[in-house]
Amino acid sequence: MRLFTGTFIHALDAKNRVSVPRKMLDVLRQFEGAGAEVAVTVGFDACLYLYPTESFAVLAESITSGSLGDEKVRDLGRTWFGETEVCAVDKNGRMLLPEGLKRRIGLEDKVVFVGAGNRVELWTPDAHEECLAASLERYGDQARAVLK
Repeated sequence: MRLFTGTFIHALDAKNRVSVPRKMLDVLRQFEGAGAEVAVTVGFDACLYLYPTESFAVLAESITSGSLGDEKVRDLGRTWFGETEVCAVDKNGRMLLPEGLKRRIGLEDKVVFVGAGNRVELWTPDAHEECLAASLERYGDQARAVLK
């Protein structure tokens, strides 16, 4: 199965490196063979999105195929691509989180990795807990709206 699932908390080291959870690394390697690179960008909530580069390329195509005359396409492309970093995953499963992206969501010493199907979300522990609590309150309504 090529879907990211589960929630894991890992520590950032002094060099801004974090170990990708083994379960997620295994899924990445299904996409990437060696899982050597991932695309990390700002998410639509208070998190970062981590994509296998193959999946990121598919999303990128949907943005770049839009009309340059459309302001929404230009704005989305500017943010999406301008705030994306391709990060190497070393042979030990660690990746360096760029300082700018780390700052964007306030990451300090711990990273919450959340499997979200085709992507992994990276959260601060407090922001994740707040978002999860709100989402759980709406879980039944969300399921009825989405799972028709």
